[in-house]
Amino acid sequence: MFNFLRNKPDCPPLCQLDQLYKHTISRLPIKEKIAYCERLIESLRFQLAHSCPKKDLDHFKILLSAAQSELSNLISDR
Repeated sequence: MFNFLRNKPDCPPLCQLDQLYKHTISRLPIKEKIAYCERLIESLRFQLAHSCPKKDLDHFKILLSAAQSELSNLISDR
């Protein structure tokens, strides 16, 4: 009867997508976590804007979303 707007499916957390973050970066102080997320976001945006292989496109977009979400959480926890 009614069409409700559906939220996009939740993106998996960064620690599920990035093993370096999971095993190493997550144990560092918040400043280093924030710096890592900012560099990761910058790198992913560069890859998406330039010659990104089509097979990696979806993975990069999901990883970018997860990194942005993690960065938001880290900044709000500060």
